[in-house]
Amino acid sequence: MGRTFIQLVMGPAGSGKSTYCHAIQDHCATLGKLRKRTVHVANLDPAAENFKYDVAFDIRDLISVDEVMEELGLGPNGSLMYCMDYLLNNMDWLEDELQKFEDDEYLIIDCK
Repeated sequence: MGRTFIQLVMGPAGSGKSTYCHAIQDHCATLGKLRKRTVHVANLDPAAENFKYDVAFDIRDLISVDEVMEELGLGPNGSLMYCMDYLLNNMDWLEDELQKFEDDEYLIIDCK
């Protein structure tokens, strides 16, 4: 990863994070030749279910709340905490995903 620009989108559930990510990606796709950067959106919400945007990478490929609830018998909040801890212990996965982007690309990360 060279000079990739990254925007983190955070907020409470239902605040419009994913809607915002989709709107920015859609808007940039309509700019045509004026667009200076490729815009990607990544999901770091292990409890997310549906996306309107094209996903560059998804934490659910590493771990998901549903898997943790089923395998460990935790509730939704405990599962979410477990997933975040799991990500911290597997940062190489995130680093590998980030290395795939080129200079001057724009990455929006949809966070929990």
